[in-house]
Amino acid sequence: MAGSTTPAPRNRPLAHTFRHWQGRALLAWALLLQRTVAGLDRKKALTARRNAAMRAAHQRGIPRDTITTAIGLSGEQVRKALRGEATRE
Repeated sequence: MAGSTTPAPRNRPLAHTFRHWQGRALLAWALLLQRTVAGLDRKKALTARRNAAMRAAHQRGIPRDTITTAIGLSGEQVRKALRGEATRE
């Protein structure tokens, strides 16, 4: 006799599937928050850390032009960072 054409019974209860999609929705929400709200705070912190590292390098004898070339910022932005001022980023 040929195989049955009826679908196989579900191994998972419907509640498991619903909980799975709830988890997916919450994960999407977390990613959205990470990329918007938390991303802005993280970017500010990383920019401040980068500026501090540029100041430390400059205090240890690295010329401003070398820092400008290596980092890829404009000369004015590097000068602001070396003075301890906030950059546009």
